Amino acid sequence: MRTGLVAVLLLAGPGVLRGQPVFHPVSEGPYFLTAGDLNGDGVDDVLAVCRGELRMPGDARPGNDQITVYLSKPGGVRRRQDFGVGFGPYTAAIADLDGDGRNDAAVVNFQDARRHLSLLWGPPGDAVHLQVEGPFEYDKSRNERGEAIYPAPGLTSLAIRDFDGDGKPDIAAVAWSSDFFVIFRNLGQRRFRQIRYPLPPGPRDVAAADFNRDGHPDLAFSIYSSNLVDVWLGDGKGGFRPHQRFHAQGHIPYHLKAGDLDGDGWPDLVVGNRGPSDNVAVFRNRGGRFGFVGSFRPGTAKTGEATADEIRDVLLTDADGDGKLDLVAACHLSHKVVFWRGTGNLAFGAAFQDRRVLEFPGKGPRALHPLEGGIGVAFFRANEFAVFGVEAFQAR
Repeated sequence: MRTGLVAVLLLAGPGVLRGQPVFHPVSEGPYFLTAGDLNGDGVDDVLAVCRGELRMPGDARPGNDQITVYLSKPGGVRRRQDFGVGFGPYTAAIADLDGDGRNDAAVVNFQDARRHLSLLWGPPGDAVHLQVEGPFEYDKSRNERGEAIYPAPGLTSLAIRDFDGDGKPDIAAVAWSSDFFVIFRNLGQRRFRQIRYPLPPGPRDVAAADFNRDGHPDLAFSIYSSNLVDVWLGDGKGGFRPHQRFHAQGHIPYHLKAGDLDGDGWPDLVVGNRGPSDNVAVFRNRGGRFGFVGSFRPGTAKTGEATADEIRDVLLTDADGDGKLDLVAACHLSHKVVFWRGTGNLAFGAAFQDRRVLEFPGKGPRALHPLEGGIGVAFFRANEFAVFGVEAFQAR
């Protein structure tokens, strides 16, 4: 198993970076970052989901089967622990799922035919696994012999919210290989009941927010294979109904994020389209309905017209502390992280400006998440993540 290093730059104050780089190794192929207090000391810990290279399901090791957790302590000290999950873990979320007052971690495993969802009860220990109830249909990539390249259901993303209003957090997970999302309704005592809903071909990511402001969490999905965004409304009792479907205004929509960009109280959406359009599309929420209000391109070098692996993640965060959400994109092929300052103005094409670029030669940025000290970025090719302040960006 390969390891890498992490550079951490801590923000001392406005416009000032302090401290020498601190390096942390992570497991193979970090693919997603999240953070939360996993050991109960009041300080957020860092969880890196490490997918590794995807291989044929019949291989002895079709993908990495570990995540890396850095347990943080006051003062910035971090201690690494690796935990086993399923093959090809994609994304994770942190919440107190069993109601014991300690946060737990949920991880979806894309390439595992048995361990679809891994749960690590806090403080983190050995994972237990949940299977999505079948049967599954598979209509995706096959090799020259007609064999499935990926297993079903092929979970790629999840979100945790209290969907049924009983005070216990539930889990929504997306199945790319089998074209549905599944709700794991939390029954308490570490038990869950499953409900499945169909989606257009190739769903990839999910964002949860109260899009129609009725007090109940709703869901938005990027539909990777169909170039769509699908919005479903929650009824507050654990049920969902389709609400709006629209074009992603780009090709291969990958990650999407929800946030109130203009301060009107309605959560808006940004969608990162991998390629060949290579753009971030912005959709304004007006009274619960979404409309396209502009596209932002990273301006990074293209490889022909394919660019199928360029924008791999997008992030909405108030990086500069002005009260407006900024936009950050991880650009995999050009080894750059691109930052735009949020304006709070959702007139067409006006949501973000002042593009800036931070270069990481050869590293392949893959995932973004706000971490203590600034913005965290995971580097798939280098097996590492870094934390940097917005001041690290240089205008280009």
